[in-house]
Amino acid sequence: MKIAITCHYAKLPEEHPTWIRAVQMADVVLSKSQNLTQDELLEFVQGADALITGTDWMRRDVIEQLPECLKIISRPAVGYDRVDVAAAKERGIAVCNAPGANSDSVAELTVGLLLACARKIPDHVSECREYCWKAGEKCSELKGKTIGIWGLGAIGRGVALRLRAFGMNILANDILSREEFCRENGIQQVTEEELLTRSDFISLHMPANDQTHHMINRETIALMKDGAGLINAARGALVDHEAVYDGLISGKLKFYGADVMENEPPGRDKLFTLDNAYITPHIGANTREATEKMLDIALCNALDLLEGKACRNIVNP
Repeated sequence: MKIAITCHYAKLPEEHPTWIRAVQMADVVLSKSQNLTQDELLEFVQGADALITGTDWMRRDVIEQLPECLKIISRPAVGYDRVDVAAAKERGIAVCNAPGANSDSVAELTVGLLLACARKIPDHVSECREYCWKAGEKCSELKGKTIGIWGLGAIGRGVALRLRAFGMNILANDILSREEFCRENGIQQVTEEELLTRSDFISLHMPANDQTHHMINRETIALMKDGAGLINAARGALVDHEAVYDGLISGKLKFYGADVMENEPPGRDKLFTLDNAYITPHIGANTREATEKMLDIALCNALDLLEGKACRNIVNP
C-alpha cells in the first residue's frame, strides 16, 4: 500500500507509535514541495491508496482525475472546506478530518489575539523598539465585559472556558444545542441578533460553507455595539473584508484581530494598513503539540480504513 502526504505543517517523530504503524504497513511518502501545482499533485498521488492533504485544493476537477486506487483523503484538521466532499463521495473516496486535534492551540491563540487587541500590546512593543516609552491612550480590562462566542465547537468551548477565568460575561450561539455545557459554565445561549447587539467583543468559531460565507458583513456589523471588537481565528471567508475595513475606519469596530484571511497568502491587503487591525499568518495550530496530534489522527483515520476498521471521522459517509 502507499500513503501520500502533501501536508508539511503536521509532523510525527519517527519513534511515534502511529508513524511506526504507518511505515510498517505502507510506503509512506512526503511531497518534496510544500505547494504542489495541480499537475504535480496528480502525479504525486499516482499509485496511492490514501492521501494526507494539507493546503491543497481538492476541487471536483482534481478529484475526478485522481487514480482509481485512491480511496481516502484525510485532513489533519477539523476543517475540510478545501475538499469537495460530494465529488469525493461520487468517486467512492472517504474524506476524513481530525476534530479536536488543534482545539487547545487555536483557543489559546484566540485569547492571545483578544488580549493583544484590547490592550494594544503589539503597538507598545513596536514603540519600545523605537525607544518610545509612553503609555498612550487608556485601554479597558476584559473583566466584566461581554464576549459573544459564535460557534461552540471544540475551539469555541475552549475559548469560553479560558475567558470564564477572566471574569467575562459569555454569550454563545451555535446551530447545535449546548445546553448542558452552557448551564455548567454560566454561559447564556442567545440568538444571532442578541449576540451581535449585546457583545463588547465577538469571536468567530464557525466552519466555512455557503451558510457562513461573509456572515460578518455590513448588515451584521451595523447591529454590533459601537466600538465592538471582532476576533476571527476560524476562516477568512466568514468575514467581508471590505465591510470590516470600513467599520474599522469609521470607528464602528474598535479592532479586528484575525489569524486567517479569505485569500492566503493575502498579498497587499489594505487591512494591513490599519493600526487597529492585528493579523497573524494562520498560526493557530502552529504548535508542536497540535501538529503532532493533527497528523496522528489523520494517519490513524487512513490506517484504520485501509485495515478495514471503523473510522468515526468520516465526513461523507
